[in-house]
Amino acid sequence: MNGVKVLQVVGYKDSGKTTLIEYWIQLLVAQHLRVAVIKHHGHGGPLDMPSSETDSMKFLESGAVSSIVVGGGVVQMHMQYETEYAGLLNMAIVSDPNLILIEGFKQANEPKVVIVRTKEEWASLHTLTNIILVMAYEGVEMDEDYDVIDISDKIKIKDWMVLFMNGVKDTRDFS
Repeated sequence: MNGVKVLQVVGYKDSGKTTLIEYWIQLLVAQHLRVAVIKHHGHGGPLDMPSSETDSMKFLESGAVSSIVVGGGVVQMHMQYETEYAGLLNMAIVSDPNLILIEGFKQANEPKVVIVRTKEEWASLHTLTNIILVMAYEGVEMDEDYDVIDISDKIKIKDWMVLFMNGVKDTRDFS
């Protein structure tokens, strides 16, 4: 993964992970950077799939371990098993990104942005490894020494990402 940055965004359901990732994608794409995203579907049950009438789904139903369809500049892949985290990173590398954003996979050891809405959420999440930024909702106080940004402060969130992409190690004085 030479030159590719990886950043996890973790937090509980409906904390704003997807919204934050969408914001960062738009910001980075506007700067002509390539972003890949891997999302852990933690909502239980299988993913929504295309219609069983499509050729790609017919192949899976016939027993193929994977089905890859290419057309119109899009590659769509479905697999019959859930690959390990490292395999997902390797798949994302194929698209030659500058950054891979990971939603979820809390136990992976990538640099992490943790989103917290309450002190109780922080109590549960503060033991995760490699936390480099905490985004907190108004009123959440941190006892530990972490870089903390208010989740509603779009300017600081943007500035932090620019520094991250430029390789700035300590972003505590970014404002």
